[in-house]
Amino acid sequence: MSKTYKGDVTGNVVELNLLDANEGTLPNLGTPTVVTRSTGVRDVTQVVGDITSTSGFYFDNDVQGLVIGTSCTSIGSDAFYSCFDLNGPLIIPNSVTSIGQNSFLFCSSLDLLVIPESVTNIEGFAFLSCSQLTAVYTNTPASSFTGTEALQGTTFTTIYTGPNATGYTSSFQGRTGLTISAWTNYPNIP
Repeated sequence: MSKTYKGDVTGNVVELNLLDANEGTLPNLGTPTVVTRSTGVRDVTQVVGDITSTSGFYFDNDVQGLVIGTSCTSIGSDAFYSCFDLNGPLIIPNSVTSIGQNSFLFCSSLDLLVIPESVTNIEGFAFLSCSQLTAVYTNTPASSFTGTEALQGTTFTTIYTGPNATGYTSSFQGRTGLTISAWTNYPNIP
């Protein structure tokens, strides 16, 4: 198994530095170093380097949990497309400014989504068919969703909005019947 990412592996959780292929690569990365860690049923291969859209975890179910590191500024298109076993909460750190098209499409085991105010660009179908999401917490304006149908195929009913989140409605990004509520304990994550 060969992945291109930078970070740490703890149990079934991978900390990643995700970069969009369209943004180029960081200088002086050199040749990636591969470190394999046993994580129980599945092994995760750690490669020190940077992930791109085309060399990401596309259709890869070896990664079951995900912690995105604060060195991450961009999540590339298709980065976790159809990673059905990727489960638990998805907490985007404040360092991330953009989430590419289809990034988490069909990640049907994610159960909570937190989007910080640093994210100013969420492309189309980014979270489409993340069918186990129970809630979305965000402090970014609705206008940050620059693509369409980012939330279609999800089943959550409430978007919790922080103080900087504006423009959300009961019919938003391919969903209808949503409730918009204040994120009362912001910035604490439930």
